[in-house]
Amino acid sequence: MKLLQKIEEYTILYTDSRSQIAEFIMQNKNKLNQYTMNDISQQTYSSKATLVRFAKSLGFSGWTELIRTLIEEIRYEEIHYSDISPNIPFDRNDSFSEIIKKIATIQVESIHDTADRFDSIVLEKAVDKLVGANRIVVLGMSPNNLLAQLFRRKMISIGKIVEVAAPGETGMIAYSLTNRDAAILISYAGNDVSREPMKFIPEMKEKGVKLIGITSDGNNYMRKEIDTVLTISSREGLYKKISSFSTEESILFILNVLYAGYFSKDYLNNYSYKLKNATRLEEPRRIRQLDLKE
Repeated sequence: MKLLQKIEEYTILYTDSRSQIAEFIMQNKNKLNQYTMNDISQQTYSSKATLVRFAKSLGFSGWTELIRTLIEEIRYEEIHYSDISPNIPFDRNDSFSEIIKKIATIQVESIHDTADRFDSIVLEKAVDKLVGANRIVVLGMSPNNLLAQLFRRKMISIGKIVEVAAPGETGMIAYSLTNRDAAILISYAGNDVSREPMKFIPEMKEKGVKLIGITSDGNNYMRKEIDTVLTISSREGLYKKISSFSTEESILFILNVLYAGYFSKDYLNNYSYKLKNATRLEEPRRIRQLDLKE
């Protein structure tokens, strides 16, 4: 989770000065360099000591380090991405043609951002875990489990059965896994140890399950507990957005790359299997069409 997202989370989690400071930062993120520490303390009705405590709660030594890091993060995004917000990519006055272009832009940027964050060594490790697994399961809350269904279908097309945990069944599936199995865990925040699928990580680690995490950038619980993690593009906010256009595109891309990596490990056999079964499945449809013509 990026720094801005952690700060945004404070606006929801707290009702004290932390929320006021976080709200000020979110509303003025593009002009933070114009405010002194004294300015911000006055506008948020807090003391300088409170600002320092706020910074330390986010893992920084002090307020200056927090603001410097935050400004660098914002400038990086301004340089590398279009001015279309992934949170509010279009407004009520945009035409359909403008909406098409804007959604296309943020989804393409999401794929490029995700590709830039891939580590080929980590990807190789993740694919090896899948290749060596007896069972492969995907654990994640909606809509992540829905996105995983496309991955499941692709894997079935080359003869590898993948299970996607249905709502309410994550625990049962997690507890049924052994050290011969692999689990892909998807969570954007990856932090709340009381929520699925993070709450089942200790049990699966104890059993020696091969774990692969898919989560956002930055330090979180999932990254601390899983040694093989792939990074979701983390440009969207947590709450104030029209939809998760960017995040969903990023997750789909990661799953597509995992499938492609798995496919490449036994390329000729997988390609042959896929063609053979596609032909078998197509034959009845072709016969029906001929019957209709007759």
